[in-house]
Formats: sequence, C-alpha cells, structure tokens
Amino acid sequence: MVRMLCFVIVMFGLCVIWLSGCAEKGDLERGKDAMAKGEYAQALQSLSRALKNDSFNPEIHYNLCLAYAALDSNELSLMHYSRIVELGSELGADRELRGLMATLLGIESYPSSIIPMQRMNQFKGAFSPKGDVIAIAASRRDRADLYLCTLDGSDVRRVVSGGMNTDPVFSPDGNAIAFVSDRDGDEDLYLYDRLTTDLKKLTDNSAQDFAPAFSPDGGKLAFVSNMDDPNKWEIYVVSIQNGKIARLTDNNYWDGFPKFTANGQSIVFSSKRGKSEDIYVMRLDGGGLEVLFSSPADDNDPTLVREHLFFKSEMDGEWEVYRYNVMNRQLIRLTNNEWPDWNPRVSQDGSLLMLARRTKQRWTLHVLNVTEPVSPDFIVSQIRERQ
Repeated sequence: MVRMLCFVIVMFGLCVIWLSGCAEKGDLERGKDAMAKGEYAQALQSLSRALKNDSFNPEIHYNLCLAYAALDSNELSLMHYSRIVELGSELGADRELRGLMATLLGIESYPSSIIPMQRMNQFKGAFSPKGDVIAIAASRRDRADLYLCTLDGSDVRRVVSGGMNTDPVFSPDGNAIAFVSDRDGDEDLYLYDRLTTDLKKLTDNSAQDFAPAFSPDGGKLAFVSNMDDPNKWEIYVVSIQNGKIARLTDNNYWDGFPKFTANGQSIVFSSKRGKSEDIYVMRLDGGGLEVLFSSPADDNDPTLVREHLFFKSEMDGEWEVYRYNVMNRQLIRLTNNEWPDWNPRVSQDGSLLMLARRTKQRWTLHVLNVTEPVSPDFIVSQIRERQ
C-alpha cells in the first residue's frame, strides 16, 4: 500500500512537471505563431508569460528581441539580445539578428574595404558572375573610362575609353559587359566583348538610355530611356541579337533601375507613381504590378537575390543601403555613416555588396561582406556603453 502510494505521488509529480512544461511550450509556440503572422503585440503577451516560467530559455529571449524590434522598442530588444549572449546561446550568432542589432545601435553592421585606384573617382562598379573580377567606371576628370580589376584593386586594366562610359554590368557568362556611353553624342547602350575586345552598339537614338541589366539567359537587357517622350522615363527591354526594343511601362511617373529576377520572369524596379519612390515588381509584359517595399522616403536601385531585396533609401535622413527580407519582412540597414552611399551592386550569391561613397570630394568604391556582421561580443559591448 505504501509502495503504491509512493508510486502515485511520484507519477502525480511527473504529471505536474509535464503539464507545466506543456503550458510553457504552449506560450512560446503561441508567441512564435503570432510573430509569423505579424501580430507582434499579441506575441509579446504570450512570450512574456513564457518568460515568467523560464527566464533562462534563450529561444524566448530571441523571439522577444525580434518582437520588440518590430514594435520599435529598441532598448528592450537590445536588452533581450544581451541576455541571449550572456546565456551562451548560439542564437546570439544569428547573422540577420546581429545585423538588426547593429542597426538598432546605429553602428555599421558590416565592415567595408575600399578599392584602391590611384585616387581616381570611381562612380559605379559591377561584380563578375564568379565575384572575382569587378568592372569599374572611373576617371580623373569629367570623362569616365571602364576598367577591370580584382577585388583588392590589383591587376587594373582599362578596357573601354572615349567619351563618358558608365553603368557597367557583366553578362551572365562573364564574357561581355554592357555599359552606357555618350561617344556618339548621346547616351546609348553598348556591349564590350571580353574575348574579342569588340564593341557593339545596342541602341541608337537621340534619347538618353541608361541603367542596363541583363536577363538571366543573357539574351536581353532591361534599361531606362526617354526615347518616346523627353519628359517621361520608362523601362524598356532590348534584344542583344537583333536590337528589337519593347516598352514595358507607360505612365506619367519616373520608372527606373530595372533588374531581372533570377527566373527571368519578372523585373524589379523603382517608381514614383506613389507619393514617394517605391520598389515594385512586374511581369515581362509590364503587367502583374506589385509593391515589394515602400516607405515615406525615396527607395530605389533595387536588386532581388532570392528572398533578399537590396536597395538604397533616405528613410533615415541620408542615402544608405538596406536589405529587406520579402518573406519575413525584416529590414536590415547595411550601411550607417555620415556619407551618402550610392549605386549598390550585389554579387550573384548575395554575399558581397559594392557601393559608391563620396568622401573628401572624391567618389570611392567600397566592398562589404554582408554574410558576416560585427560579432556578438562587440554588439554587447556597444549596448553596455549605452547604459
């Protein structure tokens, strides 16, 4: 009888513990479900209850960190990140979370390296498909030539000269570079063959054609032009093979910075058809228009790499570069400095970002590895300095 009573008591205790754990897990899971739906205030209620039962659970702190960040409660978000690191959890090393915390702290999320080119003005750059070579539009005066060099600025070779040459972009196979030149008096699109060094003129009109972007199969270029109306900037596509041009947009607003999506079925671009310049995606026939990102400020020059949308914006007062996850709607500020950052270009795998920055009256190109933000320990040290 005594043994039976002891057995019942033990089983009862185990049941209490199990039920307590279920309730705890239920609050955490409910909080995560609310987070997935964007119901952050509701998530906070569930997560706060879960935290009361287990203040040492790093997963609870992780989700609280994200929820408070989504609700602009930056100090509380940073507090929970510190707790994650103090608990020794691997969650503190999460790359996107580190980038987000650096953004909240107002520090550079990713260290950058400059591309040295003998004090030349470097206006725009582009990565080769393999990411080992870059094409640069650079000059010492008002006329820009095109150069090829490695990421560290070595092995510099001038490949195109004569006139103002800018907006370089590699073909998907890396064997050609499309660019803009005014060598014939107005801005047209050209193709430089890296194997033969031949130049081919792709557009020929009296308008301004610029911002070329290759389709994934290398057969077309999207670009911006005012060829049909000098006061209207629209998006067009030109065939590399036969030069046939198709117009994709037709409205009274600025449309610019087109880029093909990876599957070649859509184009992302920016437009001022709203109150500010926002980022859209459309089909190749110009239909199926959707907003990808908008803010009260101007947002433009987009590139979509899988679920990550890279673009520049002045939403925080200066032109900076951002990365927006179109799946979970998480926004990361990639640059944070006193200088405007322009012309963001992203490597094919989304790991490297190149941008033009004007400092000391000169434009320089900088490369950031956007896969490795500042360390958790550095972030925590910056949080403690704020306290």
